[in-house]
Amino acid sequence: MEAFVKDAMKKTIEISARITPGWAILAKRWVVERTFAWLNHFRRLSKDYEIAVKSAENNVMIAHSALLLRRLDKP
Repeated sequence: MEAFVKDAMKKTIEISARITPGWAILAKRWVVERTFAWLNHFRRLSKDYEIAVKSAENNVMIAHSALLLRRLDKP
């Protein structure tokens, strides 16, 4: 695999020494779950009401904007 990437794509691969075999819980998973929990406080996002994906995406953007504005408002 490393030779293919080096020859075909002209890129190098560096494997971190911190990588260990096996599974580990990642901190980012909790960030995503917490974000979904915040979004569930919005009525339109608490259930899958939307038919079109674009309208659901817009509702998520509106909800995130509201969350960010609330954070900016805090002293």
